[in-house]
Amino acid sequence: MKSIKIFIAIILIFASSICFASEAVPDPDENSGSSQQMMQQIETIIYGYVSQGGLLERLSKVESDLFGRSLPGTMAERHAAILNFLETGTAEQPSMLFKLGVAEWVVDKKISASESAVRRVERLETNLNGTSNTGSPLVMRVESLLATLLMDPVSAQGVVIPGDTVMKFRFMDELSPAKSRVGDFVRLELTNDLIVNNCLVAPAGSLLITEVRDVKRPRMFGIPGEVRLMFNELKPLGPQRPPVIVGKASEQALKEARRVGDRGEGGFVGAGAVSVAGAALLGPVGLVGGIFIRGNSIRIPEGSVTFVQISGDVPVSAYPIPASLQSTITNNINTAPPQNENLSTMPSNYDPNRDTIIKGDVFNRSQYGTPTYSGAGANQGGDFQLPPEQPVN
Repeated sequence: MKSIKIFIAIILIFASSICFASEAVPDPDENSGSSQQMMQQIETIIYGYVSQGGLLERLSKVESDLFGRSLPGTMAERHAAILNFLETGTAEQPSMLFKLGVAEWVVDKKISASESAVRRVERLETNLNGTSNTGSPLVMRVESLLATLLMDPVSAQGVVIPGDTVMKFRFMDELSPAKSRVGDFVRLELTNDLIVNNCLVAPAGSLLITEVRDVKRPRMFGIPGEVRLMFNELKPLGPQRPPVIVGKASEQALKEARRVGDRGEGGFVGAGAVSVAGAALLGPVGLVGGIFIRGNSIRIPEGSVTFVQISGDVPVSAYPIPASLQSTITNNINTAPPQNENLSTMPSNYDPNRDTIIKGDVFNRSQYGTPTYSGAGANQGGDFQLPPEQPVN
């Protein structure tokens, strides 16, 4: 019975993704650079690296590993459908990364957002079953994990993160003028679950998109080195990317952390900090969403902590935590929704072609019977199989 439910869920997600992509993406001949970029993004999400070879060959491998078969449509439509399936989802079903994050959180109470989807699934399978089911399509494996872990299907609910919500992050990489280059991305992970109104917005381990904007090494006559680091966006479970800033609330949180000696595994990074390995750390000097670091011996070690805050009330999609799991939550940022929250009011940078607010679970697996197909490719035993190829409307 579980195989049938998984089968139907994948059919609906797949069909929605294809329809969405066909309306939004131009022909690949008109934008080959975009196809290349989408292919790189897809491979990085799934495998953690970019493959070599032609686009069609790489796309076929991705489709086989992900779905077990090729998708219909043009190359650009297929690229967009896969990205939508992985990151955005539909009004009926959250994305695969959303579901994978929920599965990780249920088992480990954190996620490994910096790792590839393949590695994350393999780890979960090994922890639960003692072995990895590498022969099956990735989407089938994720759905099987969820069927093992949860009684109800994973859904998404719209919530609003209150403005000035403070979050604590840990540096996953060392930062210094000797190693860092302009344009480098520095990984920072959330140390606590971000929960709004009993809905999981971002589990511990979620990433903060952080970019090195400027690097100057120490110069002659005692001129100190400088590093400017920009905090761009939080990557929660859903497709929205809440912007963050360094503001009064996060500065106050840093001062409190210093008062109680909460240094993480390295040191403090942010406004008001005295030093980290000899570096003077100043507040947001002309850099609203980041920090400006100056000193003759700048080194921010891995494990150092910093604090940022949400720049304003932001609508996002989140996982409504079942009552059976709420008692297990101990390490979280628990916030109440802002007054008169309006989920229809989207941030100014909202893109309807990329972001989808999912307001509830409208997919009830139990209402569907056994799917039947005739002829070649028929599903005889309830095993996973995608629907027959159909033209893209």
